[in-house]
Amino acid sequence: MTAGVRTGLPAGTGELVRELTAGRSRTAVTVLGPGGTGKTTLLRELADAAGRAGLAVRDPAAADPATPDPAADALLVVDDAHLLSEDSAARIRDLLSRPGVRLLLAARPWPRPAPLTGLLTELGPDRRSAVLTHADRALVRGWAGELMGDSATPDVVDAVLAQTGGLPSLVHPLLRSLARRGSRPGARLVVPAEVTGRVEADLAAADEPVRALLHAVAAGAPLEDDVLAELLGVAEAGVAELVTASRATGLLLGSGSVVPLVAHVLLTTTPPDVTRRVRRQLLAVLVERGEEPVELARRLAAEHVRDPRAARLLERHGEAALTADPALAGELFGAAARTGAPVAGLAARRAQAAALAGDLDGALQWADAALTDPAAPDRARAAGVAAAVLAQRGLLGQAAQLCRLAGPERAGSEALALLATGAPEEAAAVLDGARTAGVLPSVLSVSEELTAQGLAQSLRTGENAADDIAAALSTLTRAAAVLEPVGRTALLVDSPASLAALVALHSGELGVAESVLQRAVQADLGGAPCRPRYRLLLAWIAMLAGRMSLAREHMAAAQEGAGRLEPRDEVFLQALEVGLARRSSDVPALVRAWVRAREAVVRYPVDLFTLLPLGELVIAAARLQDGDRLRPHLAEAQALLARLGDPQLWATSLHWSGAQAAIITDDPAGLRPHAAALVAASRTSPYAATLARAGRSWTRVLGGDIDATAVVTAAEELTAVGLGWDGSRLAGQAAARVTDPRARSLLLGCARSLADSAGRDAAPAAPTAPAAEDAPVAATGALSDREREVARLVVEGQTYREIGGRLFISAKTVEHHVSRMRQRLGASTRSDLLARLRAELAEGA
Repeated sequence: MTAGVRTGLPAGTGELVRELTAGRSRTAVTVLGPGGTGKTTLLRELADAAGRAGLAVRDPAAADPATPDPAADALLVVDDAHLLSEDSAARIRDLLSRPGVRLLLAARPWPRPAPLTGLLTELGPDRRSAVLTHADRALVRGWAGELMGDSATPDVVDAVLAQTGGLPSLVHPLLRSLARRGSRPGARLVVPAEVTGRVEADLAAADEPVRALLHAVAAGAPLEDDVLAELLGVAEAGVAELVTASRATGLLLGSGSVVPLVAHVLLTTTPPDVTRRVRRQLLAVLVERGEEPVELARRLAAEHVRDPRAARLLERHGEAALTADPALAGELFGAAARTGAPVAGLAARRAQAAALAGDLDGALQWADAALTDPAAPDRARAAGVAAAVLAQRGLLGQAAQLCRLAGPERAGSEALALLATGAPEEAAAVLDGARTAGVLPSVLSVSEELTAQGLAQSLRTGENAADDIAAALSTLTRAAAVLEPVGRTALLVDSPASLAALVALHSGELGVAESVLQRAVQADLGGAPCRPRYRLLLAWIAMLAGRMSLAREHMAAAQEGAGRLEPRDEVFLQALEVGLARRSSDVPALVRAWVRAREAVVRYPVDLFTLLPLGELVIAAARLQDGDRLRPHLAEAQALLARLGDPQLWATSLHWSGAQAAIITDDPAGLRPHAAALVAASRTSPYAATLARAGRSWTRVLGGDIDATAVVTAAEELTAVGLGWDGSRLAGQAAARVTDPRARSLLLGCARSLADSAGRDAAPAAPTAPAAEDAPVAATGALSDREREVARLVVEGQTYREIGGRLFISAKTVEHHVSRMRQRLGASTRSDLLARLRAELAEGA
């Protein structure tokens, strides 16, 4: 029995002491409990209490035969009574027959030899019992508080309880060790060597059959008679007694598991080959009776144990996990390979699992392993995975080839990639060939074919272009809805929801785009690879509508947990950064974003689906006078559109961006070709017609021919198609150039109204009294509120014209504000003025 386990006198112990000292003969108290629960310590505490009450404490086993027999008021103390021999029991019975002799006895619940059983039977009703068990959390918390003080945090208590299973003979030395080391709250629990040494000593003292059973359970065996009989090579009828003997040591918990610390010591001190042998035998037994011990198979795999049964089990469960938990599926396939499953046979499925989990680099590696091995099975699956990944990296031509290798059921994706790169005839031939191939359709193949058809509809030109665009939106939305039941596990060249949103954005249907994307997010259409794309397109919608904070939120969500974005998503992200900086007139931020955006564009070639970000970058390039850098990309985009027959839907937005660039640079000549293209498209496209009218109005504004009513109409039409920021800016620029006060008032009111109706949270400030914009405003310090607005923009390096456009005042008015600030602050030079303005703004902040 382990000594030194502090228990204190538990509840009810005082009654036991009174029983022992009551003066009645043959009074007996028994303390029962598994090993390590503190029986010896409690026995000593009871004996000490009885001694203080006047009893003579005697150990009958240690008594010298020559010593006189105990007189009255003697207490016999017997520890480890489960080891009593017949002679020892007879002597105790003899001594108890003397008047005034009492008995204090401690024993484990097993074994129960005949001498002990007979002795306890003879004691009958004169016996009182105390039963000790493993400590619960409240008791461990109390002990920890006594030994460790404030360091006994809930985390430390839980960790000690988890490691020791509440066995007092382990709890106390572990707590004492932690107290000596000054364990910090929340620190990782490290079991000291003296505690593991105690466990090793307890295991060494255990019988070999008991140790074998504890090792088998620690290795993963359930506490079931037939399984343990097979593993331990014993009769099934004898397993129950062996389990009872193991529980009596205190090392096997009532739940059927080994004390965690004991299990760790068992597995580290037992030779590894013995543990592997037991686990392989256990796996065979469990599989034979129809179980699926996946965790046991994973343990074998972790030790690189080759076992065909484990390999088949892991492979089967990996296949099942592909639809629910791709990351787990990848782990199971890897484990199957470590247990002997053919690596080539798993490569395609490992590629699919990696891609669905968002590890596109890993997906490409495994797909390549399958594609470069002619003997590898499932190469079609690997080709589909590689096509989806390469599409995100701008290699749509190669993606089309891989879709062809994946078979006729991926014809829709092949056609989609061909259309996006400007090969409509080849795409049509692929779709026609798939229809005649007689392939049994699946949900994925039907959705992909609908997606290709919808994209083809969006490319049509002519008198019915508006109807074709509506049909394209309908077809793409249906393709997304068809895919929803299996969409989370579908690896796509591009999502039908993303393409529906792009078509809607290119046609001014921001509400439709947002609705389709939100549904795709809820359904997790396309899984991890598509999540950033949805969020970035939602951010684009928010930016166009002027909801800049919401755009930032979507951008942050797109990057959350994704690590490095794929090139296609990176282009959109950097174009969004550029667009937001431009709309907030933050020149330093615009310059920084432009540098990153140029790099993103270099890494991703132009395709049909990146015309929106390209257009935004064209405007920024004009703003920064760096348009030459994008000239090759623009030429590539124009060539792509030409190969597709110059589809009005996709070309219109790019022409609008070109018009905006010309407006920024005050280049009426550069504006005219884009305006002409918009006018030509307006015959069949209401969206293009709106942009054309706005382009004409802007051209007149740049030329000084300002019709306030026409400008207001054009600005309101822009807002109606989701371009509220542009509409507000058109009205503001016209207001800054017009000379008629009534016209200026009308235009400023329109600008403010459009900013409010768009819900812009970063709308340019507008004067509350536009007709009196030069009137003094109550000062809060050295500068008025309006002067502070102007000062902040001056410090940022903006020109008078830019500041006027931002604040809806004329450049001349900005100049007057700057002149007054220079006089008021006493600045002699521009650099002196900038320094004083910075100081004034900092003080005001």
